[in-house]
Order: sequence, then C-alpha cells, then structure tokens
Amino acid sequence: MRKTSNYILLLSVALLFLGMKDTRSIEKTLLAGDVIARIKTNIDAPWQSETVDTFKSGGPHMQITGIATTFMATLEVLQKAKARNLNLIISHEPTFYNHLDQTDTYGNDSIVAAKQKYIEENKLTIFRFHDHWHSKDPDGIYKGVVAKMDWEDYEYSQRPYLYELPRTTLKKISKGLMDVFKTKSIRVVGNPDSEITKVGLVLGAAGSKSQIEVLQRRDVQLLIVGETREWETVPYVYDAASMGKSKSLIILGHETSEEAGMDYCADWISTFVNEVPVEFISTGNPFWNPGFEN
Repeated sequence: MRKTSNYILLLSVALLFLGMKDTRSIEKTLLAGDVIARIKTNIDAPWQSETVDTFKSGGPHMQITGIATTFMATLEVLQKAKARNLNLIISHEPTFYNHLDQTDTYGNDSIVAAKQKYIEENKLTIFRFHDHWHSKDPDGIYKGVVAKMDWEDYEYSQRPYLYELPRTTLKKISKGLMDVFKTKSIRVVGNPDSEITKVGLVLGAAGSKSQIEVLQRRDVQLLIVGETREWETVPYVYDAASMGKSKSLIILGHETSEEAGMDYCADWISTFVNEVPVEFISTGNPFWNPGFEN
C-alpha cells in the first residue's frame, strides 16, 4: 500500500512539474501581435486608424523566433532573414511594389506570385512600419540617419530638419556622404565650389512640394533628399544656380537616405523585446554606376 501511495505521489509531482514546465514555455512564447502591441505602446504617438502600418503576410498569432528590421522586404532580405531564423520582418517600405501593397494591381504576375510563395512556404510574417516610425518624436528615420552622418550637434530645427555646418563646399559634402553611406550613385545639382553652411534634410520621397518649401528658406543653401521628380525639384535648383543663387541639391537615393533609420529601429525594438534576437538586415543600394569598379 505504501509503495502504491509513494508511486502515486511521485507521479503527481512529476505531472505537476511537467505542467509547470509547459506553463513556463507558454509564457515565453512571443507572438507577432505581442511585438506590435509593444511597438504601439513605446512609439509615443497616437496609432492612426488609417495607415499602411499593417501586416502584409502572416498575422498577430504567428509565433516569433526572431525579428529583422529592414528598409524594404526584398526577396534577398527575406532569404537572409530565413537563414538567421528571423521570421518577423519589420519593413519600412512596401513588400509588393506599391504604397498599399495591392497585389491585384499586377494581375497574375509571376514575380509577385513567386515572392508570395516564398513568404508562405517559409512562414514569414511581414509588418510595415512606416507612418508611425516617421511620426515618432524625433522621427525614427531621421534620428538614425543623422547619427550615422554624425550631424547631431549641428541640428537647430526639426520638422523641417535643418543643420548649420562648419563652412565647407558642396563638393566636399558630396564626397563625405559617399564615404559615410558607402555609395557611388548619389547625384548633385549645383556649383561644386559653392560654400555651404546651412543644410536641410528631406529624406525618402517626401515630394517636390515639401522639398521646394525647404529650399525657399533663406537659411537653406543645400537640400539633401532621398529621391525626387527630375522635372520639378531638380530644375528648380538648376535654375536657381543659373541665377547665381546659393541653392544646391544632393540626391542620395531613397534607400540610402533612410536605411540607417531602420538600423536604429532594431536597437529601439531591442529595448522592449528581449525574448528573441532583433537584428537589422540591409536592403542595399540597388543601383550601380558603370563609371566605378565594384
């Protein structure tokens, strides 16, 4: 009788232990929805009801093994994330080639279908983080980019983001940015020998209206942008330079102008997500210049 009682007691303890172990495992399970909820809590800005910041694949109930932040969830980025066991990809820009990720726009397109298949087969969850990362104070993209440029001490205004640099020339700034961002594909409008102290940043693709509004300021000699329409902001600066006005333009490229902000995003998310790895994956500048060797 005593042996039976001991057996039952030991079995009960074992079952209790297993139950506790299972409970702890459940408690440690991190879902995509948990990560996004923490982002919403920590962003310090109201979460908008109409936004592109939504799931593009997977959903809130997907179990997360790791998080990758990136400028854009290209196929190459997704492959790198899969190899690193990072199945939640937080992308600043669209996954499917238009602002709203509307795949039906392309009909039965083989490129779209192949990318969708890769995402589904590898159980990848993609969440876009654009509107609210820009609405953070300071703007999350600008914070990361300005830190990479080492311009924090020169900043005297936000929204618009304005900087007063030690006196230099347009040519020197351009070469310096090529070194900082490790790119040879930036483009410049203006006199290379123009003296520059006052600079405005309008990163990404904010549009010509926003870009020209900053250029109209007397305290802006140089505007640095991600991308622009070549028949709007570009000729505005070209004409201004032809008139002898101190106006110049540097076009970094959209990816180059914002990617460092998503590198910073990985550091930021790591401050409130510690159950899984959080890493930045570079999208990389897609352009190359035939005038330079690789």
